[in-house]
Amino acid sequence: MATLQLSALQKRYANGFVALHGVDLAVEDGELIVIVGPSGCGKSTLLRTLAGLESITSGELTINGRRVNELEPAERDIAMVFQNYALYPHMSVFDNMAYGLKNRGVPKDDIRRRVNATAELLDLGALLDRRPRQLSGGQRQRVAMGRAIVREPQVFLFDEPLSNLDAKLRVQMRLEIRRLQKRLKVTSVYVTHDQTEAMTLADRLVVMNAGRVEQCGTPMALYERPATRFVAGFIGSPAMNFLPVTVHGERLRLPDGGELTLAAGLEAGSALTLGVRPEHLVALDEGDATPEGGAVIQATVEMIEPLGADTLAYARMEGLDELLVVRLHGEHAAGEGSVLRLWLSPERSHLFGDDDRRIEAHRATPVTGSRG
Repeated sequence: MATLQLSALQKRYANGFVALHGVDLAVEDGELIVIVGPSGCGKSTLLRTLAGLESITSGELTINGRRVNELEPAERDIAMVFQNYALYPHMSVFDNMAYGLKNRGVPKDDIRRRVNATAELLDLGALLDRRPRQLSGGQRQRVAMGRAIVREPQVFLFDEPLSNLDAKLRVQMRLEIRRLQKRLKVTSVYVTHDQTEAMTLADRLVVMNAGRVEQCGTPMALYERPATRFVAGFIGSPAMNFLPVTVHGERLRLPDGGELTLAAGLEAGSALTLGVRPEHLVALDEGDATPEGGAVIQATVEMIEPLGADTLAYARMEGLDELLVVRLHGEHAAGEGSVLRLWLSPERSHLFGDDDRRIEAHRATPVTGSRG
């Protein structure tokens, strides 16, 4: 078992480009950390520095308190599962899984015991004599995981391991990885661009942006209390709606002219951003009483996407350039051209300053209704 500690970790390339800007992160023993972010944010570079495949420009990386900055990959006791499986096509499943152990001089009986036990764990026992070309994508991914597991490393690193699988297999393998990690209790760092994977797998989630850690916490903490507008827009599908608002005394002026009451303390005239998730805009039916607090806004539906249990409505709100996205019940009768009356709850809204960081002031008092 192992702990990881990243202290002011920086990666600068010869051309001057800085891929990592002083990353600080502590990974506890047996924890599964998922690193997520858009393409080019530095998440894969960070994983490669942990593995020793990229050098560290400055800062410190320790495993169980031992500095490993200058150690070769083979000396770090880390196993990595790649996106493209990296299996040897001419070798059997058994030999692919045993390859690393043979290179380390592990006795043959021990190799056979460990490979057979791992194959049983991954339901690969009947496939040990096959070549990779005879396997499905999911089976190849399990072999790649098996090759990592037999080494009994201190740390697992996963580099977008499910991106080559179809949607159904991704769900199955996601559950398999989580089950195995919990059973083996191996400290793991998992990189993905898929936020569904990130939310469902992580003990803690790390959101990266432009080589920096934007926020780290449990998946639900990031969903419910995003620290920045970037995190708010990245976590959640569909993405959070953002409405420009201005401070008028103790009120926020909405794009359509309606207002929300908030606590004192914000500078009058300040231009802020109000965020609300599609699932937190509540559609009011004809004759429904307006809930106490919050605001009622109107928006005209321009497009709908039926998803079965849910329907996504893309609607135009007066004064707002972007379309609002609203998650409705699948049986909701909204159609193109219809007008939605939407209740915006104060407890489900988020406020961000001109520095894009979260502001808590608006939660201190109930929010009163706007026009609508």
